[in-house]
Amino acid sequence: MEMSEIKQIVKAEIHSHLELCLRPATIKELAPQFGIELPNEQTFRDRFIIDEPMKDLGSVLNKFLDTQKLLASEEILERITYEACEDAYKISNTKILELRYAPTFVQQGHENLNFEKIHAAIVKGMKKAEADFDMAVGLICIIQRILPVKEAEAVTDFAIDHKETFVGLDLADNEVGFDSKPFAPFFLRAKKAGLGITVHSGEADVPKAPRYVQDAIEYLGADRIGHGVQIYRDEKMMSYVKEKQIPLELCPTSNWLTSAISTKEAHPFKQLYDFGIMTTINTDDGGIFDVNLNQEYELLHRLHGLDRSDLEHCADYAAKVSFISPEKKQKVWPRKL
Repeated sequence: MEMSEIKQIVKAEIHSHLELCLRPATIKELAPQFGIELPNEQTFRDRFIIDEPMKDLGSVLNKFLDTQKLLASEEILERITYEACEDAYKISNTKILELRYAPTFVQQGHENLNFEKIHAAIVKGMKKAEADFDMAVGLICIIQRILPVKEAEAVTDFAIDHKETFVGLDLADNEVGFDSKPFAPFFLRAKKAGLGITVHSGEADVPKAPRYVQDAIEYLGADRIGHGVQIYRDEKMMSYVKEKQIPLELCPTSNWLTSAISTKEAHPFKQLYDFGIMTTINTDDGGIFDVNLNQEYELLHRLHGLDRSDLEHCADYAAKVSFISPEKKQKVWPRKL
């Protein structure tokens, strides 16, 4: 299957971090304004792009900090949101897109911004994109598990207060050493308020990873799991996830770059798909990882043997389990959800 045919597949993406979707051209334009000189392409790639595996997830998260410095105004936030939607639509033929962001991460070091200003700018960019392109976009609010629980409470309150423009709540950052269970009350409250629940879990290659996935489902009420790739190590956990009909937001290139898996060929995507688990295909941090959704589909076709019908099946999974309202999704999706 050629890339031209892969591009024709109508796609849905449900795991994409807005803060790390920036276009290279936008980074190059903005960086000098914040004291980051990029005299040549190699300097740019060294500072902002991850294209070879890092030693672990923590190392990857640290490299995101240069990009974070650029998220410094409402105008920039509106712009990067619009551009993320435009690129998803025009490059990858993505009709349903969920973008997630952490208000605490964006606000860090930017005293001129508060949660309200950040969110209003992002919503403005999203709505402009929806007006210009035949697509449905939803926003997910992220709680950073590495911050104090008090911060999590404030973010939860903010998400619930803005549930007309958020579709879900997520728990992100490195789960190794940061148990999810203390966050359970916040997620159960958000779920009761009508928000979809997704939790980053089972990503890192550690022995307890499958158990972390079970905790996210049992204690936090996860409707979906962000990553969950490591459950392939435990057939009981695979059966549990399948039986509960919990979709996995799988990100093949990301899992290789964070050393969650050893090689792209070793990714268990097809094993999980063939087992009957709802597997969705996502980029995670498309700008910083220098990957788009077409490339993720092509990787799964070339290295794992998924054909067009398999890839469309995964796209349908993502469209179906997206937290965006069914009516809004069906207007842009070519098949019955």
